[in-house]
Parts: sequence; C-alpha cells; structure tokens
Amino acid sequence: MSSLEFISRILNASQNVDPEMLDSFARNRSLNDPAFFTFLVLYAVLICFGAAGNGLVVWAVARKRTMRTARNMFIVNLAVSDLLLCLVTMPLTLMEITTRYWPLGREEFLCKMLGTLQALSIFVSTISITAIALDRYQVIVYPTGNNIQKVGAIVISVMIWVVSLLLASPLFVFRKLDVHQVMDIGTVPYCFEDWPIQNGRAYYSVFSLIFQYVFPIVIVTLAYSRICKKLRYRYVNSSASKRNAGLPVPTNAPRPAAPSAVKETVRPKQAKDDRRIKRTNALFISIALIFGVSWLPLNVFNLAMDTFDLFDHNRQAMLITYAACHMMGMSSACTNPMLYGWLNENFRKEFKEIQAVACNLCCFFRAASGGGGAPTGGVGGASSVGPVSGSRSSGRRPAGRELLTNGQDMTSVVHADETTSFTHVL
Repeated sequence: MSSLEFISRILNASQNVDPEMLDSFARNRSLNDPAFFTFLVLYAVLICFGAAGNGLVVWAVARKRTMRTARNMFIVNLAVSDLLLCLVTMPLTLMEITTRYWPLGREEFLCKMLGTLQALSIFVSTISITAIALDRYQVIVYPTGNNIQKVGAIVISVMIWVVSLLLASPLFVFRKLDVHQVMDIGTVPYCFEDWPIQNGRAYYSVFSLIFQYVFPIVIVTLAYSRICKKLRYRYVNSSASKRNAGLPVPTNAPRPAAPSAVKETVRPKQAKDDRRIKRTNALFISIALIFGVSWLPLNVFNLAMDTFDLFDHNRQAMLITYAACHMMGMSSACTNPMLYGWLNENFRKEFKEIQAVACNLCCFFRAASGGGGAPTGGVGGASSVGPVSGSRSSGRRPAGRELLTNGQDMTSVVHADETTSFTHVL
C-alpha cells in the first residue's frame, strides 16, 4: 500500500471523526501516551549511546596522526554515517512515527531532503560495513597484494557516499508535500511518497532490499568465513612448523636434557594461540550475525507493507510494528563502535586516553570552581594522558603486530613473513 493510499484512508476516516481522533489531530499525536513515551525513551537511549560511541571513534582518529591509517578511514566513514543515523535518521523517524501529519512547515524541499538523508545514512552505513569486510579480506587472505593506502581509502569512502546518494535519490524525486483538509481541524500538511507508476514503492523496496541488505550480508558473510579459514590454515601450519622444529637431532649431537619440559612449554602456547583464533573467529561471526539480525526485520517489514495490506485501518499497530523493526536496524549504530572500535586494541587505548583527558578536565574545573583539590592524573594518573608507548609517540608501530580482538595479537599464529600484512587490519 502506497503512502498516498494510506493518507487517503486517514482522511476518509476523518469524515466520521470521533472525539479521540479529533484530539489526536489537534495534538498531532498518532500514538497513545504509553506507546509515545515508551518510544521516546527507547529512541533517546539509542541516540545517546550511538552518538557517544561513534563520536569517540571519530575523535580518536582525529586527535592523533598515527590513527589516521587506511584501515581506520573506513571505520571513520562508518562512524560518520552512524552519527548521521543517530542525529538525523532516528529523530526524524521518531517524529514521523509519533505525529499525525508533517510538523515541519510547508516547505517541500525540507520534506524531500530529510527523507533522502534518512535513506542516505542507512546506505552509507551498510556499504561501509561491506567495504571494511572486503578490505580485511584482501589484507589477510592476500597479504602479498597491493594494499589500499590512505588516499585510496579516502577515495573509496567518497565513492561510497556518492553511490549511496544515487541509491537514495528516488526519495528526493518522488517525495512531495501536500496539504489536505481535515474536518474541524483545517488544512494540515503531509509529506509522503508519490510514485508515478503503480507499485513503484514496492519496486523500490525490492531494490533497496537487494543493495542495502542482500548484497552486503552475502559479501560480509563470505569474506569473514574465508578469513576464518585462512587464519585457521596459518595457525595449523604454524603449529606444524613448531613441531617440526623439535625433530630428533643427529646421534652425535647433544640432546636436550629435558624434552618433556619443552613439550610442557609448547602446549600452553598452542592452547593460547587456539583461544586467540577462536576469539577472532567469534568476532567475525558476530559481525556478520549482528548485521543480519539488525537489518532483517526492517527490510522484511518494508517489503511486506508495500506488497500486502497487513494492518488495514489499524494505524497504531502498524506504527508500533514499524518502530520496533526500525529500532532493530538503528541498534547497529550502537553495536558498530563496539565491534569496530572497542574490540580494536589501538582504539581502546585511544578511548582510555580520552577518558583520562576528560577526567583531568573535570578535576581542573572542580578545582577552579572551589569544589575540590588540585587536578590529578585522572584514570591511571597524569602520565596516562601522554603517549601510551614509545612506538606510538614516535609515530611508528612495530611491524608484524596486529591486535585483532580483545587486545590479543595474532603474530604467533601466522608465518613470520606474513605478519606485517596484519597491520591495522581491525
């Protein structure tokens, strides 16, 4: 059912308006008070957590030159798009869910632009996740190839925005603002999609489903599954090399005094490497799974609504269902900073430095206002504000050490001549 048909039903129903419906138009409220305040709180939580997390990711890269790597450019691009989701898409969607008619005046350009921004942020977010998966795939599976440099990553990020804008452009073209007469209320504006062909909205929903969900989830799943296999293969080869290093030596050569002690040393090391591999694989599986689970309900709902008349005249049930599906998709803006930021050792160190700076500033202002003593070093003391290590302060990083997940490096799991390819993978 198109947006225009739905509005027509509302207007026809308003001809036999009851006091409750009249009050909802007068207050411009489409939901009852319990549902309204519930969604207000839930969206506020998503907006605050998502904006804070993605803001930290952007700040961590902007404040330190050593963080401005090609890998991190894709993560920043994702964080910026998720900030747009939090600061533009979620508030506007909440407004559209909770209001009877368009509350932002009668300027059609605003109706077109805001709808386009909502779709743009979603496309950029999902395509950026796909780009991150492909970049990791290229670096880990084909480490000897030409890796993307920072300039190349920036160019690709710009292209992601351009492609996403093209994908969202039909909404700018076919959204319109129209004024309708509602009995005993007067004229009210509606912002809706007016497609020139029958089922145009359904066709666009299928188009969006393919480019915003199907292609990304297939690519992300295949890329991370291939990465997991590659890491497992390297781990097995590395373990075999270590075992071969303990082959019997010639009879005339001195033998180790306690070979059992060597085995006892190797076994814990292998177990530790195995746990690292499992954690890394679990992270990659979580990324693909969370992406799929987050965005599936919204895509299915949009396609079903544009194909079938599921809710008939029950507008409130439709809005509540849509809001639940939409919040599932928007929750990715909160999980992405965790998956791509906090689980990355480099970002986690930057977050801790930012926390220390914030604590120092709080202590300073408290001292300046007479509310406390002299500022201290915050979390970890004053020294925690400075560079974490000599390699970071000099702008260089040790070659062949990449922390893939939970602060664990994979150097011991891969061949020595391949470890440099892991730099800045996550």
